[in-house]
Amino acid sequence: MESGGRLRALVVPSADRFGLARVIIAIRISVVVSIIVFAAIGPEWMRRHPVILGIVLAGALTYSAVLMRYPALELRRTRYAWLVAAIDLSFTLGLVSLTGGAESPVVVVLPLVVIASAARLTLAECVVLALVAGAGYVAVVEASGEPSVDLAGRAQALWWALYLVFIALMSGGLSVLLERENESRLQALVEAEAERAAAEEERDLRARLLRSYEAQQEGLQVLLHEFRTPVASIDALSEAIESETMTPTDRDAAIKLAGRHARHLSDMLDALADVNLSRQPSFSSGRVRRVDLAELIAEAGDAAGVRPPRLRVSVDPDVSSIQVDAQGLRRVLTNLLENAARHGRGLPIDVVCERTEHRLSIAVADRGPGVPQDKIGDITSKFVSLSDRRGTAGLGLWIVSEIVDALGGTLRFATRDEGGLTASFTIPVN
Repeated sequence: MESGGRLRALVVPSADRFGLARVIIAIRISVVVSIIVFAAIGPEWMRRHPVILGIVLAGALTYSAVLMRYPALELRRTRYAWLVAAIDLSFTLGLVSLTGGAESPVVVVLPLVVIASAARLTLAECVVLALVAGAGYVAVVEASGEPSVDLAGRAQALWWALYLVFIALMSGGLSVLLERENESRLQALVEAEAERAAAEEERDLRARLLRSYEAQQEGLQVLLHEFRTPVASIDALSEAIESETMTPTDRDAAIKLAGRHARHLSDMLDALADVNLSRQPSFSSGRVRRVDLAELIAEAGDAAGVRPPRLRVSVDPDVSSIQVDAQGLRRVLTNLLENAARHGRGLPIDVVCERTEHRLSIAVADRGPGVPQDKIGDITSKFVSLSDRRGTAGLGLWIVSEIVDALGGTLRFATRDEGGLTASFTIPVN
């Protein structure tokens, strides 16, 4: 858009070009005013026709004022170019005739008329105008009937006519050269802008490819992180089930828990199928369904390896049946409990759930070393780990932040006075 604006500035009349046109019109007005002053204080023979001279000068001033009001008439190659040139020439020849004919000082304005026409007309048209101006001046000199118009005076008039043609050729030729130079500059600018646009498109393409690659890598990291916990749990449960020391009651509970993990993996595979073409991780593709929050927390605790009595849960009675994106909420709880278990030094982990109208608030508090207050804002950054313990490459809390945001909720972290970290989030529920 910026380059297009620069190109249009060269081909579309702008305020700056109108300003230059007004400067030229101001010079035209100055010439008319100078003729008025010279006619008033000059020789008596310049005022032989005072009434007609006054009318013509008033018309010239009015004409200049009209041009000042509409400066576009002064621009090159307009449909009014010949009209403006013809009016200029008519006023000039008329003033030459009224102020002394062959002896009129206004004759010096004729070259200005030719030069001005070179800026509006083609070279051939400018030469034609010069020939008309020369012929008109010779006719004015012959029609003046002055006794001083002898052979030398006629020769001088012819010389002026030839001189006007020379001026037309020179000024018109220079105008053509300037026009060609401007066209060459415009063409060079167009080519430069085209090359620049191509370079920008190439950079944008490289940036998009890089972002796509990074998104794929990021998605792979997320998938590895999310699948690791349920797979590890199922593996541990399968070993326990094969153990001969397990009682039938414990085996049934283990099989039921393995089934929960299998359903969790199935839900995540469904989410993976819904990942959009940009290949960015899907954080909110779960389906809204009615769940018991206490059971969901127990499932998340099992997946994270945290069970009572270490896991201490406090829930409101009215959260036994809520409609929510169960998969997304379970992923949030699993990651938060995993993080609390990893850094909680084996101490109890508290989960407190409250519901207010259509909002569900859950807080997960551990009793680990905590996080310095000035580092709280960094713990949800991608690939950032503030602990020296081996974990999830700094993705767990970032995933939590992304899922909570996708669920339309808010996430906060705070240090506990008695030590540890509290992660609390609020999401909409029905």
